[in-house]
Amino acid sequence: MSVVGVVCALFLLISFTPLTSHTTWSLATRGEAILATGSLPTADVTQSLSQGLPVHETAWLSSISWALIARQSFEAITWATTILASISLITIAVSLWLRTRNSLFTGAGILWFAVFAWGSLGLGSATLLVLPLWITLILLTLKDRWAPSIMTAIVQVALIVLWANFDASVFVGVGFLVCVAIGNAVQLLVEHHFQSKPLLADRRFQISLITAEIAIVATLFTPLGTGLWTDLWQNFSIMGTLLDFITPIGACWVVLFAAIGILIAKRSDNRVLVESGAVAVFGLLALLAADMIVWLGPLAALVLIPRLQQALSIGADPVAAPSMEEPDGKPPVLRFAYSLGAVLLIWIVFALSPLSGSLLGREPRAIGNLFKQEVPLAATAYLRKNPVEGRVFAPAIWGDLLRSEYGGQADVFATSSMKNLPQQAKYDYNRITRGESIWQEASQRYNIDALVVDKTTQSAMLETIREPNENWHVGFEDDRSLVLRRNGS
Repeated sequence: MSVVGVVCALFLLISFTPLTSHTTWSLATRGEAILATGSLPTADVTQSLSQGLPVHETAWLSSISWALIARQSFEAITWATTILASISLITIAVSLWLRTRNSLFTGAGILWFAVFAWGSLGLGSATLLVLPLWITLILLTLKDRWAPSIMTAIVQVALIVLWANFDASVFVGVGFLVCVAIGNAVQLLVEHHFQSKPLLADRRFQISLITAEIAIVATLFTPLGTGLWTDLWQNFSIMGTLLDFITPIGACWVVLFAAIGILIAKRSDNRVLVESGAVAVFGLLALLAADMIVWLGPLAALVLIPRLQQALSIGADPVAAPSMEEPDGKPPVLRFAYSLGAVLLIWIVFALSPLSGSLLGREPRAIGNLFKQEVPLAATAYLRKNPVEGRVFAPAIWGDLLRSEYGGQADVFATSSMKNLPQQAKYDYNRITRGESIWQEASQRYNIDALVVDKTTQSAMLETIREPNENWHVGFEDDRSLVLRRNGS
């Protein structure tokens, strides 16, 4: 019952997670371009300034998926994110329960995973679409870890092919399979006293090695072909955003390595070392690149939690003494009460969530309740109703929404794909945002007819453009944003 309660609470929180102004809309815009042309774009369709610079569309299937979802309604996006996140949560919960039969460890594993992946669970992104594939890949590997089968290998490769078409993060899955092959090799070398012939003849090693090799080749089964590898090579960096330890995620990372230390100290065989080593590798990568944390969460929960239970010698939850009539251990009335309570809790949570609106006949939520407060809904609506001929300069994080169909497909200066802009455009964007007095000159050079200012984070820029100017006027202003328009635009 407690496990059901944890999952239901997380489900309810995710269902009310508001939409953002970025990511989902960038994917939807790119998906609409693919659907319109029937081919993958070779340039960044979200920023006209990046035209001419080659771009690989490495998330084409995710882009199409979110474009089709966004066509329905804003509510459809929140429903999709809630359902996809719930699939991952429920899969983790069921898997941990079946492996531990302990509500405390299962609940801890679910919360551990949720903290690590929370930034992605409520965001309509490519990551949310492939997270169930990643969890399934881990579970298949754990299931046949020490006795791999050909059928499992086939399913793993199929998951890699599907993942490769959804997102370039497929190399996380490939890297995991390579780690598994290396781990098997190390384990078998120890078992065979470091003799190579028994290792090469061992069926476990052969299957794991061939699976990893085929998985690498499987990444080529996308419309990009070798373009996926080219993009990886061009954008690869071992260093990213460093993990912040003064956060819940940072605290969970510390707990993770404490758990690995406990497992190593109390290990019963070398298998624990191999499994803990794989998690430690992902943990160290997450330390250097915080984006890896979402992939670390499921791996840590599914691998370490059952092992911790064994190391600490904690058994399954106690059950009532079996009776002659009920050999499975629980009186029928008690079992029925548990089941009824769980079903009732699930129904209450579902009824409270936005997903039940159409079923229960509730009015759709107001648009203001669907988005985060920092999203410039009023300014976006203004520009959609009063479009400008030239380019719109706005915070890059707002650019995705302004460029989308809801934003009137404004020709924005920058979006969350700002890395694809020419270096000079990036330099000028930063100078204008800092409030330097080049904005009028830059407006002429880049054909900017409107500037959207975030009054919360761009106070210096706001002060600069507020100076009297006969060529510009304030078209719209509220507590959140200001839209400055060129006269006659």
